[in-house]
Amino acid sequence: MKERLKNIGKCRWELPKDSKTGMKVPALLFLSDKLLKEVEEGAIEQAANVAFLPGIYRHSIALPDMHFGYSY
Repeated sequence: MKERLKNIGKCRWELPKDSKTGMKVPALLFLSDKLLKEVEEGAIEQAANVAFLPGIYRHSIALPDMHFGYSY
């Protein structure tokens, strides 16, 4: 999914809604270049999955502390 991200401003990346069939809105990720290199693919996938939810408006938003899954 990282290869589909478009830089739309300083620390702002957009995953277009055509990245996965069924996305209702694009996903907006707030990440520096350094964090983008380190972010897990699964976290970007989750931002895309939120874009499927009924009633979502404008963007799915992912903040710099996003991560994939939980650990104990």
